Amino acid sequence: MFKLYQREKCPYCKPVRELLTDLGVSYININVTKERSERTELIELTGVPFVPALHDGDHILSGRLEDNEHILAYIQQHFSKVEQDVSAK
Repeated sequence: MFKLYQREKCPYCKPVRELLTDLGVSYININVTKERSERTELIELTGVPFVPALHDGDHILSGRLEDNEHILAYIQQHFSKVEQDVSAK
């Protein structure tokens, strides 16, 4: 199961949440504190305090300051096909 590390008010997290929802991907939403230095679980996992960050069990996509394109691309690449396969049935 996916874990999405994010903040509700983060404008870079919103597109990731929306894409996961649009594609019907189940995920666990982990809200992190606004104070970056207090994001200990996220920092231990990714090495950086930036959100959004995605952990799918096999892969960890760390957040980048004000950039989420790599996460959106990963989701599109891995789940657009799943959506198409389900629609075809």
